[in-house]
Amino acid sequence: MHYRYPLNKHLLIGLLILFLGGPGVVFADGYEAAATALVQGDQQQAFRLFKRLARQGHVQAQYQLGLLYLSGEGVEQDQVQGIEWLKQAAQSGDYLATNELGQIYMTGRGVAVNEAEAIHWVELAGKIAAQNQGVAEDGCE
Repeated sequence: MHYRYPLNKHLLIGLLILFLGGPGVVFADGYEAAATALVQGDQQQAFRLFKRLARQGHVQAQYQLGLLYLSGEGVEQDQVQGIEWLKQAAQSGDYLATNELGQIYMTGRGVAVNEAEAIHWVELAGKIAAQNQGVAEDGCE
C-alpha cells in the first residue's frame, strides 16, 4: 500500500530553516541541490543527494530521506527505512520528523497503531517546540 506524503510543504519548510539559520554552510550546497532536484521532479537524484547528506548527519536530509522511503518516491518504498531515518532526525531534535513519527504511530500509516509510541513522539515534539520558545520548525505555535 502506497501512502502519499506532502513532500513539497515540508521541503519548503526545510529550505526556510536552511536559509534562516539552519544547518551549517558545509551542507548548504548539497541540500539545496537535493531540494532543487525534488522540486523539479527528479526524485531519484534527490534521493541520492539526501542519502549522502543524511549519512553525514544532516538532520533535515535525514527527515527528507525518511519521507522519500515512506512515499516510495525515488526509491522503492520501505516503511522500516523511512521510520528509521525519521527517528534519526527526531533524536537530533527535528520537530517535523518527531511530529511525523507521532502521526504515523497514531494513525497506523504503514505500521500497527501504537498509542504508547505515538505519545512518546508527540510529547517529544512538544518538548522540541517548547525549547524553540513555542515556535516549531513549521511555524506553528
